[in-house]
Amino acid sequence: MTSKVTALDPGSHSLKAMTIKAGKHGLAMERFVSLPSDDSDLSGLGLALKSVVLGLAGRDMTLRFTQVPPAPDWQLRKLMELEIDDLKTQTGDDLSADFNLLPIEDEDGGMETVLLAIAKNRGLEQHSELLTAAGGSVACHVPNCIALYNAFLSCGPVEEDVVTCLVNIGHESTDIAIVNGIDLLFVRNLSSGGKVFDEAISTAFNVGARKAQELKRELLDLDPASRGRYASGQAEKVTMAAGGAGSMIVSAIQSSIAFCRSQARMPDLKIDRLLLSGGTARTRGLKGMLLETLRCPVEYFDPYDSVDLSGLPPEDAENLEQMRFESVIALGLCAGKLDDSLYELEILPEHLKRRRRLLRRTIYNYAAGLCGVALLLGLASSESGRLDENQRSAAMVRRQESRLRKIHEDAQELVARNADAQQLASSLSARALPLNAVLLTLRGLEQIMPPEGWLDSVELRRPTSRDAKINSLVIVKGRIKGVFGGDVGEVYGKFLNDFKNWDFEGFKPAILPESDTSNRNETLFTWQIDMLAAVESEDG
Repeated sequence: MTSKVTALDPGSHSLKAMTIKAGKHGLAMERFVSLPSDDSDLSGLGLALKSVVLGLAGRDMTLRFTQVPPAPDWQLRKLMELEIDDLKTQTGDDLSADFNLLPIEDEDGGMETVLLAIAKNRGLEQHSELLTAAGGSVACHVPNCIALYNAFLSCGPVEEDVVTCLVNIGHESTDIAIVNGIDLLFVRNLSSGGKVFDEAISTAFNVGARKAQELKRELLDLDPASRGRYASGQAEKVTMAAGGAGSMIVSAIQSSIAFCRSQARMPDLKIDRLLLSGGTARTRGLKGMLLETLRCPVEYFDPYDSVDLSGLPPEDAENLEQMRFESVIALGLCAGKLDDSLYELEILPEHLKRRRRLLRRTIYNYAAGLCGVALLLGLASSESGRLDENQRSAAMVRRQESRLRKIHEDAQELVARNADAQQLASSLSARALPLNAVLLTLRGLEQIMPPEGWLDSVELRRPTSRDAKINSLVIVKGRIKGVFGGDVGEVYGKFLNDFKNWDFEGFKPAILPESDTSNRNETLFTWQIDMLAAVESEDG
């Protein structure tokens, strides 16, 4: 286990760098610095930049959940390598990945859930080059949502049997982790954040990004308690302009909770509390807005009460005080590397993996060679009169080597056969999981649902003995409300057309839409989506 770690969280607005060591009484912070994200010179930070842990978020990273039967580690690793190779073939990109099991047990099916993190190498290299230019190096890349979870485990208010939703809202990305006690149930990274407020204000008032941020800081108030009694008329206009953007953030959190219920097979899962962090957490009234919508206690996540800050220089301490919410991810990156008992998910480009393996093998070979030379010299000096016995021992070693080589060749043949069988099983499993239909449907709804849209329910019809085909039927119910004064019929028509044209990862599902337009201010809709039709069509 490492005794000291430096981590870098390259956010869209600022880069946060932190050095933490493991002390007798927990974590102790030695340095914390930040600089604007457009300042690419890291050499003047005054930090040791060797083996830095880098945070990872945004569009260059994907998180996938896969269910597999219980298997030994080597077999699971082989199965994941096959899936990663398949993704590389589909996307045509150079990818790196890592995986780990989640503590989700499928008592009925006896399956295990694997969290697979995949990143494009060009995204990893972007920040690696900054470190290299400053004379540093990368230890690994860790998804920000995993760092958020590790920060909670290491320094957060963990309570047994309490379901906690951790939400870190940055400027351009949002990281979510749902935890039951200490067990991770679900993680997600969204490529949207507080920037939606700036864009909404900029569009409404026809101002630049910097002016929009200024209006947001000074006038925006999302607290439902402020309705009808804003500080000024201008504050009311700014809040009305950004209200839809706030609803988007709340909807993203709600959809993540719905995904968690489906993924963890816990339809009755209830969120007991929400812990909020990130720069956007400071937005006035956001906490009250989440409280009203999610109907659970909403608190700020400030883990630094459990960290020893006495060793921080005064300038660093003042900087940290101003960025306590923004720096939670950097803390989790350090904690995950310092404590081997926390959740591990580390991504490295393949060429760095090969270099690390080669270095380790070289060191081990040198050590083994030195030990061998010392042993031979000792034997030569003390057993010089027993040459015949040494020759017999050498012959025995050769026989054992021949026997072990034969065992090794047989084992390689068995591994190759098993790999072919696992590849076939993986392909059949991917077609057999009806949950994939729900995930594809929810992913499409998340991306294209208009601000006027509400999602009431998403249901997966269970198979019956009379109609086994119904196991791929997804029922979506929702409504379009005229909250912005537009024609709800046109909004619904565009929404339905966009959904039909959505890319369901190569599938072409059959969609049977029904709608109720009797109320001109609201359109109720029910869609029946048959993914099995797409599979049958694909199979010919």
